[in-house]
Amino acid sequence: MIELFYFLLTITIILLILKLFFSFAYFYKIDKLEKTVIDEKKYTVLQPILSGDPRLEEDLKANLKNTTDMNFIWLVDKSDKVAINTVESILKDKNYSNRIEVYYLDDVPQELNPKIFKLAQVVDKIKTEYSIILDDDAVIDRKKLDELSVYEKDKSEWIATGIPFNYNIKGFYSKLISAFINSNSIFSYFSMSFLNENKTINGMFYILRTDILKKYSAFDEIKYWLCDDLALATYLLSKKVKIIQSTIFCNVRNTVPSLKRYILLMKRWLLFSNVYMKNAFSTKFLFIILLPTLLPTILLFFSFYLGLDYLVIILNLFIGKIALFHIVRLFIYQGREDETSSKKSLFTFSPQTTEILYELLSEFLLPFMLVYTLLTPPVILWRNKKIRVKDGKIHYEI
Repeated sequence: MIELFYFLLTITIILLILKLFFSFAYFYKIDKLEKTVIDEKKYTVLQPILSGDPRLEEDLKANLKNTTDMNFIWLVDKSDKVAINTVESILKDKNYSNRIEVYYLDDVPQELNPKIFKLAQVVDKIKTEYSIILDDDAVIDRKKLDELSVYEKDKSEWIATGIPFNYNIKGFYSKLISAFINSNSIFSYFSMSFLNENKTINGMFYILRTDILKKYSAFDEIKYWLCDDLALATYLLSKKVKIIQSTIFCNVRNTVPSLKRYILLMKRWLLFSNVYMKNAFSTKFLFIILLPTLLPTILLFFSFYLGLDYLVIILNLFIGKIALFHIVRLFIYQGREDETSSKKSLFTFSPQTTEILYELLSEFLLPFMLVYTLLTPPVILWRNKKIRVKDGKIHYEI
């Protein structure tokens, strides 16, 4: 039993180091590329808008403030009075209104993905060469957006996906969710990209040429899917459109007011991960994503059985992993200063002890969230409706 413990511990450490190395190597490759300032007039940002987040107006304005010539298309439900009032308030500012088109849409039919339903209705309205799909609670790091100048030179068919990062978060459970995202997203997306295993995108923020959306009727093809990011990636890959993992950050500040909401959100993400495994599982995914996630969980419960000394070892493993990943992440956040960019970053990356503490707590809670997800029915609460997660499509519970 003890020999097995140390064997699994060794494998875990090796895999974590590989994941760390692959992630930094991928970032370094992208970071050293020469970039030029993009022409914002060539881009349109599409944002499906839904009320409910207290920072909705602040986040929508942030992307407007941080750009000068970029066009925006906002998609609002006719029945969403709060969202309508928010949009109308922003439109009063003449500095923004000339760059915004607003479409008020009917309620989404049953069994359709609400976000994709909205997007599909306005693809023909896009007049620019490139489209940016952005959630209404996401704020792009404009300075990093000049990385798109590299991809503009690529004449093949591609879709570039951003990388989520949470900052300026308030509230205990919101910070826990933020810690989970920050400590996992970079190292998952970048390491798999280093291994040329890009099979999904960050659905909150991605960029592609508009003619690709129109040519393949991409949104119409995936409108019945719950996991629209995986569905879009899978569909476009089937059309030989390659996925590019960018190092362009976007901030998404999740509002999680209670323990119940934290558990439900974590369960939803873990169930979505199950869908990914069913559709895009590979040996690389097993060794770089799945095992580094599962082995610490196995070792933790192992240590409960073996005794206090082994629990201390696992505690040190968790602390060491969080500290090392946090340090490397700070290097990635800072990156290389681009002297050609006229835009300033909205992101302020400063190391904080509290961030590490939240990441450590999130790391310890993850094993229990995995167990909870396995032992409870695969049902999530989404837009106040119960949905059974089984094959990636939308299945409402009666």
